[in-house]
This record gives sequence, structure tokens and C-alpha cells, in this order.
Amino acid sequence: MQNGNILLFGYGRYGEQVAKNLALEGYNIIVAEENKNALKNASDDGFENLYVLNIHNDAQLTDIIMDNRIEKVFCAFDDEEQNIYLTITLKSIFRQIEVIAICESKETERKLKLAGANKVIDTMVVAANRLFYVLEKPGVAEAMDQILFKDRSIIFKEIRVTQGSIFDGKNLKDIDFQTTYGVIVIGMVDKELGNRFVFVTRGINHKIDAGDILVVIGKRDDVAKLEQLMRAKA
Repeated sequence: MQNGNILLFGYGRYGEQVAKNLALEGYNIIVAEENKNALKNASDDGFENLYVLNIHNDAQLTDIIMDNRIEKVFCAFDDEEQNIYLTITLKSIFRQIEVIAICESKETERKLKLAGANKVIDTMVVAANRLFYVLEKPGVAEAMDQILFKDRSIIFKEIRVTQGSIFDGKNLKDIDFQTTYGVIVIGMVDKELGNRFVFVTRGINHKIDAGDILVVIGKRDDVAKLEQLMRAKA
């Protein structure tokens, strides 16, 4: 008996085990992965529905989800930052989609929940052979989580810097986003770093260029105002 389609992002040390366990439970697994060698491994393991993924291509993500009638996705990249970025992206496009994400720490778990993940699986707690149970039986949220996440006016948002923007060419650390605009920049997709998502806490003074994407958290109105400013010409 087939339980339906699950879209799995990542086929590394976590994704491989997720795919195999859920396939045994009767799910049809669609694998999306940036690494072609990892996709070959998935093919060798018998998975047929494979996509070479560009994590920053929203149109491709939309097509994969719509074409396969996906209602549940698993973010299982080995790189936790990719899982966070992907969760933010998916929830901004498909609010109703169920996102299950892998993490290795309580800090990443907190960020994934803020990003909108419906379920977060801590690899240090949940063994691979119990993933099906976690998928089907939602855990009870801790009281602190309810306090932290009950304010629905707090949102994550990806904001692309346009050509000629007043922020184009400025250094990230030179702008006090929290005081001036009421938002916190938690990371960015930096073209100079190969279009990879990085947290701003890593100590690099990133230069903001047209085409970069800032990932911010803040009140919905404040985020909307900043997005308008990002499009304003200097």
C-alpha cells in the first residue's frame, strides 16, 4: 500500500536513511538534491523520481511540488543552514505544505521552528528507524515554544536587493537594521560567496550587492516597509 508522495531534499548521511525508511513504510519518495553524485547514489538505491535542485530557484521548487502533488516535504540536507533557508522559502510559497526538517542542535531546532517547520527531528534524539513514527505522530510543543512562537505578526522574509537600491554597495555591519528598521537580519544569500546562505553571525562583513537576498525577521509591517526600501533607488 502506498501512503502518498514525499519530497525529500538532500540525499546525504541523513537523507539516505530518511528515504530508505519511509520507502519501507510505503511512501513514494521524490529526491531533490544539488549534488549530482548524491543523486547517483539515490538512483543506485532504486529511487527513480530525481531532480537536480537549484535551491534558489523558486520556480523550480514550485514546479516540482505542483507536478508531484506534494503535501509533505522533508528537509534533510547535511548542511543545517540549507534546511533553514529551504524551510523559509517553502513556507513563503506554500503556507499549507507540511515541512519536516532535520537538525543536530536545540539552537537549530529553534530556528527551524521560527522558520515555519511543522516538525523538527533532532538526530541526536530520534533514531532513523523511528522517523515514520515522528512523521505521523506530532509531538506536544513545550510551553516555552508556545510563548516564543504564538505571535503570528512576527515573520521571516527573503528580500532581494534590486539594482540601484539604497542598500546596494553598502556593508551589512554598517547598517543597524534593528534600530533603524525594526528587523533583524539573520542571514543572506551572498553572490560573492557562491550564492550560498550564510548566517551573519559568522563574522564576515558582507558587502550588499544587487541580487543578494537578505533573510530577516521582524514585525510584518516593519518587514514590508524594509522590502519597499530595498526597491527604492539611491
